[in-house]
Amino acid sequence: MKGSSRGRSNWSKCKGAAATLVILLFTPALGRAESIVAWAKTRTEIKAAHKAAEALANPNVTAKERLSVEQMYYQLVRDNPQSVAAHNALAAFLWKNGKGEPALEHWQAAQRLEPQNGEVANSLGGAYLSIGRVREAAEQFLLAVRSEGGNPDYHFDLGNVEFIFRSDLTAAWKIDAAELLQRALFQFREASRLAPTDLEYARAYAETFYGMPNPDWEEAQRAWQHYLELSTNRNFAYLQLARVSLKRHKKTEALSVLDKISDPAYSEVKEKLRKQAEAL
Repeated sequence: MKGSSRGRSNWSKCKGAAATLVILLFTPALGRAESIVAWAKTRTEIKAAHKAAEALANPNVTAKERLSVEQMYYQLVRDNPQSVAAHNALAAFLWKNGKGEPALEHWQAAQRLEPQNGEVANSLGGAYLSIGRVREAAEQFLLAVRSEGGNPDYHFDLGNVEFIFRSDLTAAWKIDAAELLQRALFQFREASRLAPTDLEYARAYAETFYGMPNPDWEEAQRAWQHYLELSTNRNFAYLQLARVSLKRHKKTEALSVLDKISDPAYSEVKEKLRKQAEAL
């Protein structure tokens, strides 16, 4: 929060005005301090509830003990009805324990309190997707990205729904499949850029080029090279680089990369690609 600059002229001559000014200056500060204390208290209570929930992994936990933990989360919301974090914690607990409908209600309540909260939007997106509400899921993932563009997970989730459910979204969003694929590719690229050591994000970005109508194979080559740098499965990465080299009509490059594949499991496809390269 930005501070404000207030004039202090004639301070000694205007004691009444000064007293009023002191009140005006410190009242907001006290209010913020109280809010911080309340926020910290809520966070402490959430951690305590999470700690109690960890014990539920024990298969010998009784129904009574499980209900007791659930009530801890509900008490959080009763004590802090305006807390997004409290609603979010309760919703996550309920969802994990198979109580989807009330979980949705609390995520929706959290979103009403803070419409631009990326974590809540992403959670709602996942919940909607799991029950088949694809358009609403995509819209929530999009909101999460717009609210917190620096989070690679949000870009990855949006890219996934745009790529996998593009037939549903082309009609809902009134855009063609090619544009939707471009959007998905962009989201995967952003996820990989923001988390450059994440192997899953690197692979998702690289693999998406195969589904594009007019792929940029030069960029695809760079994407697979990045995957190679991260992966322990180098044979798989070499296979993909060879495929991309063929797409780029680079015969010598393709043959050179194929020679690096040593895993017998890839022998059949390796020889198939070698024949394609030799035919160039």
